[in-house]
Parts: sequence; C-alpha cells; structure tokens
Amino acid sequence: MDAYLSREAYQSLRALSLISSSSTSEGFLLGHKRGHRFFVEKIFPSMPGFFPSLKKYQELDQLFDGKLLGFFSFNPDEKKVKKILAHYACGKLLLKIKLNQQKKMTIQSYVIDYENEFFLFPIKLKSQKQGNVK
Repeated sequence: MDAYLSREAYQSLRALSLISSSSTSEGFLLGHKRGHRFFVEKIFPSMPGFFPSLKKYQELDQLFDGKLLGFFSFNPDEKKVKKILAHYACGKLLLKIKLNQQKKMTIQSYVIDYENEFFLFPIKLKSQKQGNVK
C-alpha cells in the first residue's frame, strides 16, 4: 500500500507552509483510492482540530462526493493525532508534515488502522514532482 501526492496537492501544501504564520495548519486530503494506492488530488485546509463534530465531517464528505481520503497536519502533537484515531477515520490516510528552519517540508504518510486499538501504519508516499517524498 502506498500514496501518491499530485503536483497540485504538493504545491498547495507547500504554499500553506510558506504563507501560514502558524506551523499548525491542517485539513483534508481529497482524491480517490485505486487498488492499494491512495491518489491525493487536492487538499482542503480546515479549522484547527480538523472539524467540530462527526456530523460536520460526514457533511464535508458528502459535499465532496465521498472523496475525503484523509487528513494532513503540520507539526501535529499527540493530542491532535489521537483525535482522528477513531472509527470514522479507519482506513483513511494521514500526512504528518514537518518544517525545518528553512521551511523545507518532510512528509510522513500513514494509514489509520485498527487491531484491538487504533494506530498509524506507515506507508510510502510518492509525488510527481518529488519521486519518493521525504
């Protein structure tokens, strides 16, 4: 299993990293899944905490025609990650994005999975622009 980040999605994440005064931006990944690959086509920035309720999450998924693939978060802390380790997110993709002093992005990709408890399963991330994203 792996994930592919489109050029548009990568550019949007990069733009967020450049213009955001806070290094805690987050949001949703939009796209589709084919076989064992997630295709991230676009991103949609959200409010802090991703969304205010499960109902709002479901409404967003419906608005985007079921294309919510997962979540992204810049410099997520453990509390933020635990919030999305839940039944509605099982099988979804999570991109953890870290910025260094020069605002260079490092992206780690995970699938939210469950086996007696929810956990993050690391997968490879590829990008048209970057090859394997680091």
